[in-house]
Amino acid sequence: MNNRGSGAALLMMAAVIASCAGGGGQRTIEPGSSNAIEPTDDADDSEFVLSREPRRPDLGGEFPIHIEEKWWPFRARYLELTARQVRRRDARISMVEPPPSFWDEQTAVEAVSVWTSVCNECHGGRRRLKDALDMSPPPPDWGRGEGLFFGRSRPYREIFGTIWNGGPPTDDGEPSEMPVWKDKLPRELIWAMIWFLEVQSGGREGRFPPSLYPRQTDP
Repeated sequence: MNNRGSGAALLMMAAVIASCAGGGGQRTIEPGSSNAIEPTDDADDSEFVLSREPRRPDLGGEFPIHIEEKWWPFRARYLELTARQVRRRDARISMVEPPPSFWDEQTAVEAVSVWTSVCNECHGGRRRLKDALDMSPPPPDWGRGEGLFFGRSRPYREIFGTIWNGGPPTDDGEPSEMPVWKDKLPRELIWAMIWFLEVQSGGREGRFPPSLYPRQTDP
């Protein structure tokens, strides 16, 4: 089977997206829930998850993800490269501007997988696989300047830095509950997750949760 034809297998792998259980928690990407606007009775908010109580995720469940050393051979098979070539390719990716052509079927599925497994229950947001697969790649100038995340305008490089380096200490000097991901997530995948997050959970300025339906991208 052609390696790029493995998309069907990825779809089967990601057929079920786990739900997350509730509460409030420290937030490092989205604004506080004090700005929450309840959906109207005729709106379907079932696919938007508000922030959750942080708890240690189970990474061995039915929604497998490929982080740390698992990513390099996984990505290599898709790109028809060696794992060493993929690792070197990723090391050349900037942390302040996204690379070209980072969004494809594999990174779309993996972005939803990682967000659902290790991010969603603290940060909330959408996590439907179909929404990610329907997204077009970003325009050429995307990732420069600021984007809209959970109703708040933030520089893209700041979002990347928060994921890469973890969140800042709390006002009391305690370590952030946002962990450091630089040794676990490749740069290419972080940019894919930022694109997914902005499109699906960007919303409207000053509103959280954002509008109930994600921004549409050109086909």
